[in-house]
Amino acid sequence: MREIRLFELDGGQTVFWQNETPQSLQVLQGLLWLTVEGESVDHWLRAGESFEMRAGQRIWLGTWKDGARLRVSQPTMSLSALPGRPTARRFGWRLLWRDAAARVTGRMLSRS
Repeated sequence: MREIRLFELDGGQTVFWQNETPQSLQVLQGLLWLTVEGESVDHWLRAGESFEMRAGQRIWLGTWKDGARLRVSQPTMSLSALPGRPTARRFGWRLLWRDAAARVTGRMLSRS
């Protein structure tokens, strides 16, 4: 599951945006001007175009005469990607070692 937000900026409006996590910005309607702190060029996005924002980026968003409508979403995260959760690969190795230990124990018990 992921969070999706919709925003509308009025014509000539400029706002500051700083995100703590990576986010994807997509223009749904209008023309959006985007300035990223530390970059020497601005970005102009039209409807259907998107920009991937890295965590911690400081960004200024502005519009032209007619304003813009945009969608901001966060990438999806599977349960295995959450902190403190074993990844599928590590979980697979655990099962492999558990099965190997069970086979060795079974052999030892059958010999007795």
